[in-house]
Amino acid sequence: MTTCNRTPRVGALVAVAIAFGLAGLPAYAHNDEEAVGRASVARIMGAAPLHPSQDMQRYVNLVGGLIASKTDAKQNWRFGVLDTESVNAFAAPGGFVLITSGLLKQLGSEDELAAVLAHEIAHVTRQHHYQAILRQRNAEAAMKGLQADLGKDGADFAALSKASAVLYARGLDKSTEYEADLIGVQLMTIAGYDPSAHLAVLEKLDGMSHGDPRMALLTSTHPSAKERIDYLVRAGIERLPIPTASAQARTARFNRSVRAVLVK
Repeated sequence: MTTCNRTPRVGALVAVAIAFGLAGLPAYAHNDEEAVGRASVARIMGAAPLHPSQDMQRYVNLVGGLIASKTDAKQNWRFGVLDTESVNAFAAPGGFVLITSGLLKQLGSEDELAAVLAHEIAHVTRQHHYQAILRQRNAEAAMKGLQADLGKDGADFAALSKASAVLYARGLDKSTEYEADLIGVQLMTIAGYDPSAHLAVLEKLDGMSHGDPRMALLTSTHPSAKERIDYLVRAGIERLPIPTASAQARTARFNRSVRAVLVK
């Protein structure tokens, strides 16, 4: 009986992993940046698997793909939803973006989803995580008197995974988070979304961040939501154009593809 109950979920997870391009990790990477990204994603997914809803995964990929198409980055973009109550989102080098189901539950519209994904896309296009990991591994290699040439075999994959774990636990510099906010707002606006949705997301996070264990990693690795709001207001977010198209259709898609799955 247990096996019968678990089989559909396991099958769904396998299908989602294949769609996300992660089946068989570590797999061949086209370049060093993607190798670092694959190691990073493998580490993250070791703590939280992908959500089994293929429809929700497909929807998030469509929204993310639309925003990513507005960048100049030549990436094979892949977006995924992690099945965890933790409230967070992650970017990994090579075009990988992950959002937790816990954060998705806090969002109320496709525009708010676009805000989260655009922020992570900006991290990838600016190579924030990749450059940080390069600095870390090159420093370690220099200390050992070795040339940094990782990412080619199983041992190197493990080393990259370890370096990624350190970075995601420590977080990026505040300046990179502010830059990702600003670029993300611009990207989502170009893609036809309401930039004020980014402020709405930050306001929701600000309301949750006081002692909520689901927010522990996010609050320890990012500037406060209030600081981020203040930065965007000073940068002139309120001067960005509001889309003329009605948000009703976008919200209906979000409710059908996300809230119907996660909010029972």
